[in-house]
Amino acid sequence: VQTTKFLTTLQSKQTTTTMMPITQSIRNGILSRLPLSTSTTRSTLSFTTISKPLLIPTATTHPTPPPTIPTTFLKNTTTTTPKSFSSFTTTSSTRPFQILGIQQIAIGSLNKSSLSHLWGTIFGIPTIGQYTSEKENVDEDILSLGPTVVGEGEGDDDDDDGATSPFSVEIDLMTPLNPEKSPKVHSPALNHIGLWVDDLPLAVSWMTQNGVRFTPGGIRKGAAGHDVTFIHPKGNDDSPIGGCGVLIELVQAPPNVIKAFTTTTTTEETK
Repeated sequence: VQTTKFLTTLQSKQTTTTMMPITQSIRNGILSRLPLSTSTTRSTLSFTTISKPLLIPTATTHPTPPPTIPTTFLKNTTTTTPKSFSSFTTTSSTRPFQILGIQQIAIGSLNKSSLSHLWGTIFGIPTIGQYTSEKENVDEDILSLGPTVVGEGEGDDDDDDGATSPFSVEIDLMTPLNPEKSPKVHSPALNHIGLWVDDLPLAVSWMTQNGVRFTPGGIRKGAAGHDVTFIHPKGNDDSPIGGCGVLIELVQAPPNVIKAFTTTTTTEETK
């Protein structure tokens, strides 16, 4: 009885130290040190009354538990979906329009001569036009990065604009007519980027249904004569999707640009 109690006590002591099984030799060593009555022999003791493996603590130190993450840190890193965004879902797995490529990059500054010197003199990018608008508070030089004349086989006489290659990128150097008035085209210095789209009205309709916020003014003629509209840099409660801090211009691509990009895409897919 004493032996059973002793071994059971060893088993019940679940300490934080590493435990190891009791082998037969360890059991024999324990039994040899137990005081037994004259009427009891060690051979008559049974360990079958202990149903679970017997464990004894060793000197091995328990591994250090992993550090606890402060609750304040967990709160700061929890990602939540804006409440207003939950009401918008993608209405179609296939967009009814296509973004074809980069149409322009617009850069603003208070110093027009510095802009012209860098992009024209240093970089050697030619100027192909000029645009001024009191309403938009802008004095703008239009440069073209890429071929300035449509090359052979890149377009037809009846559907190109005769000025630039479909793959050229327009660079607009913008300075304000009045730095004190809005819009302040010089701030931020990277004013906006423009993207070619094959069907601008359809793109605007689909994006609006899917929560994209556009700037006031709707679709109108841009400096280069194309229909344009702008995605607001920031979303709001009604339209939570914005340009993530960047003003984005969507530009209706003319037929030669659509043809060029569509042909290139089809050729790449067939390779």
